[in-house]
Amino acid sequence: MAKIHLIIPAAGSSLRMGQALPKQFTVLGNNKTLIEIVESVFSRISQIDSINIAVSKEQNHIEILKNKFSIKTHIHYCGGASRAETVLNAINQIKCMADDWVMVHDAARIGITEVMIHQFIDAIGKDKVGGIMALPASDTVKRVNKQNKIISTESRDEIWLAQTPQMFRFKLLRKALENFDGIPTDESEAIESLGHRPKLFKGSPLNFKVTFPDDMKRAEKSLEILRVNKHD
Repeated sequence: MAKIHLIIPAAGSSLRMGQALPKQFTVLGNNKTLIEIVESVFSRISQIDSINIAVSKEQNHIEILKNKFSIKTHIHYCGGASRAETVLNAINQIKCMADDWVMVHDAARIGITEVMIHQFIDAIGKDKVGGIMALPASDTVKRVNKQNKIISTESRDEIWLAQTPQMFRFKLLRKALENFDGIPTDESEAIESLGHRPKLFKGSPLNFKVTFPDDMKRAEKSLEILRVNKHD
């Protein structure tokens, strides 16, 4: 039976946050760091066989958190120059069979829930290639040129905003990342470059990625919403 191995790339420096501390190690109101919140949710999913957190070799913030992670969580000091390189480095450190699944989730998406993960696995696990969590675009989408002049209006019905988790077969994802010409923005783009068509699974607005300083307040509110919904 195919296993599922989760990779959480956490080697970024969070330059857009404008702070010295990488955002994944920032503490929220519940006294947990972003990476702790994400790890704790996935650690409760029995279908996930291993959790692999990939950090840079110079990263020492993870040291004080090690004892707070589950027994199936492993730390890999394999961070690369890009997210894609970090994920590929982590893949090469995990013992997988060719048909095992590799799931990737951003350390800064704390709005993910156990229910969402279970539904995602049920839906994507039936696909031959794999797929991603995403949201349909709700706003009108404009294409612009280098001068920020609008050159066209895209069909909103055909636009989805990619989220994580993203899940693909181990052998296929490794091949896609190794052979991609350039730096893919996510795992799906690498898979697409081989001619495959990943499946979409509708995600949640709460599963947004903390990127800018103001997002921390939004993240706090999201956690509160999730806590209220859990107890209703």
